[in-house]
Amino acid sequence: MKTRRHSLCIDAGMGMSGDMFAAALIGLGASEDGLVDAMSAAAELLGGGAITVSHQKLPDGSPATQINVDPPPREPLAIADAPAVLERSLRATGVRGGYAGFAHRALAILCQAERTAHAILPALSVNAARAAVAFIGHVRTPYGNRAPYQPAQDAGEPSDAFFIELDPAYSEGLEGLDSFSHLFVLSYLERSCGYSLRVRPPWKSDGAGHGLFSTRSPNRPSPVGLTRVRLRRIDGTRVYTDQLDLFDGTPVLDIKPYIQSIDGPPADGSSFSEEAPGRDTPGNDGWLAGSEHLELHRRGVPHQHPGGGQLHEAQGILLDVVGAAWGLQYLEVDLEDVSCRTVRVGGGTADMTSHGRLPVPAPATRAILDAYDIPYQAGPVEAELLTPSGVSILTALSPAFVVESCQPPADFRVGSGLGQCVFGPAFPNVLRLQCRGSTGTSGHERGP
Repeated sequence: MKTRRHSLCIDAGMGMSGDMFAAALIGLGASEDGLVDAMSAAAELLGGGAITVSHQKLPDGSPATQINVDPPPREPLAIADAPAVLERSLRATGVRGGYAGFAHRALAILCQAERTAHAILPALSVNAARAAVAFIGHVRTPYGNRAPYQPAQDAGEPSDAFFIELDPAYSEGLEGLDSFSHLFVLSYLERSCGYSLRVRPPWKSDGAGHGLFSTRSPNRPSPVGLTRVRLRRIDGTRVYTDQLDLFDGTPVLDIKPYIQSIDGPPADGSSFSEEAPGRDTPGNDGWLAGSEHLELHRRGVPHQHPGGGQLHEAQGILLDVVGAAWGLQYLEVDLEDVSCRTVRVGGGTADMTSHGRLPVPAPATRAILDAYDIPYQAGPVEAELLTPSGVSILTALSPAFVVESCQPPADFRVGSGLGQCVFGPAFPNVLRLQCRGSTGTSGHERGP
């Protein structure tokens, strides 16, 4: 027999994440096996993954539940594809009605926040007008003190004398590069020795001065080198090329494929061979050959890129949302009767898996807090307490925010979801949910 729906109170005094919320629902009485099965079914649609549950004690002796999600490495999910993946997951796990609607709202909130975050990330990564960049490897050439002005074709150097030694951490990024015949190599010209905005390059005998940005001088405000070079072969983490006009050991910032259809001769009929007699015209589109999207770029047709962005860590986000929706349905929570304390977001900076070290709250989290006027407080620790998936779930529930603590009446149950961080006994990383004592109906464990 079904009971009436129950009110829910969220105590986010130590923040909130999606896995903490799902774990707290188990603490409230949601079937552990059923919720794990639901998240596992969703994981299978995303390529597999392991979901495990552990039970621990908080410093005050009260029980807490922790969920660990270990999805395999996957490509980021296009934002445009995420709703369909979520819908298949909800159908596979029996989540329906208003609870399915809640899940879709949570995902839509998160997707919009990701778009906003991607737009502001460049500004957040800038410190004192200097952007942080990574060296992905170093070049190896025969040039210790003198390098040629530009690579010459068939210069007589042995083909193995020029290569890029990639840091093994980036080796997976080489997949598919060998389908292209030429590359752009962006390097950091570490021997640059200051700059002047007016220079006298050696290209013309009249010795007239020219503006720095109309020259190829290596001495620049941002000493970045750009070299177009033929790709010979790839052997492990070594990218063998034709002659590179760089000193031995020069750091490499990036490698990009040269795409003939859009980087090749201009539409007016001129060619590289006409501009520089004796030089070959680079030549193919690699794995992009025949792509309709590439044709739009080649013709200069305005268009939108599919998806308008990507969801990084998409597996974990979707699993959190599915677990939350399934647990709320099992407990028959009244989605119109949800309240919450003012949440804590933490502080300082944190390593965001996809974007490096950024201020707390994370850009996507802040975008949601600002867009929905969510009241929050910083602290009480220097760490990320409120995650994008956590604030998306919170916002989708449209809670009434209360100042006082949610003190549960006698007929309420308390469920505690433990996070992944350890801050010491004074600040347990825990989310507390309070709900009436019914554990729901077993008919919800496997869907309708």
